Amino acid sequence: MLTIRQTSMLITLQDAGRTGLRHWGVPASGALDWLAHGLASRLVGNTEDHASLEITGSGACLHFSQLTIISLVGADLGAELNDQPIGLGRAWLVRPDSELRFTQRRVGARCYLAIAGGFNIVPQLGSQSTLLGAPWHGYLARPLHIGDQLTYAEPNLSFAGRSLDTASNVSSQAPIRYLPNRQCANNLQRQFQAQTWQISSKSNRMGYRCQGPALAAPTQAIRSFGVVPGTIQLPPDGQPIVLLADAQTTGGYPVLGVVIRADLPKLAQRLPSEYLQFQSIRVTLAERAFAEQLNILKTNFEPEPLIIGTPI
Repeated sequence: MLTIRQTSMLITLQDAGRTGLRHWGVPASGALDWLAHGLASRLVGNTEDHASLEITGSGACLHFSQLTIISLVGADLGAELNDQPIGLGRAWLVRPDSELRFTQRRVGARCYLAIAGGFNIVPQLGSQSTLLGAPWHGYLARPLHIGDQLTYAEPNLSFAGRSLDTASNVSSQAPIRYLPNRQCANNLQRQFQAQTWQISSKSNRMGYRCQGPALAAPTQAIRSFGVVPGTIQLPPDGQPIVLLADAQTTGGYPVLGVVIRADLPKLAQRLPSEYLQFQSIRVTLAERAFAEQLNILKTNFEPEPLIIGTPI
């Protein structure tokens, strides 16, 4: 059993998200850094449909009462298992009565903890992802709090010691790439790309609100239409909003463009008060970037022998 002894900014259960339900108004949810979640899952032998813990910021403390294997991928939050530092991108054997602490945020914002065999969580609408404020009960409708307990499956010990050849890059400060809406005026697109935007404190898993010199939003009324995670809306105040996994499925604001899927993980590793810049690219480059990330998910792991008797 895993017990939350201390929380961080936010801890939720997230998997690959809910698919095929947007026409019913159901957000996708799922891991904001889908690549880190996928890599963490593969390390311990899970599929991406097994939920991992999405841990935002440092400060969390987790207690494991039973033997298991875990992996951490994404942000470096200074993880220590039984007071000994453990690294990202490796499957770690966790012995009974162990404590995992995230002591200090060093790089990135969100770390994904996958556990071999997965958590024993009943899916909602085909997913183990938390949708904050959802009209159902339990851990899939709210953040995890101090005292919450999660049971997990018995691990396959052969996964212990696995490591990644390559991992997601959470430290990149490169511009966030997006596909521009060609119906927007060119000068508006140029202004949007030229500015440096600060992520507002009012941001959450529904969307990142950008703060900066206001853009001149189009004044003509438009009908609501379907939107997806990554959609960049421009409300009347001229401050762009980048929709994320928990966002609504329709919107009526003008759209500047859509952040490419390959850069959503990079966006997920930024926090409020940090800065963003945006760069428009063509579809062919977006497809190439996504293919490169899918290739990372197919990377080979290099298992290392499990040494019985080691402290972790």
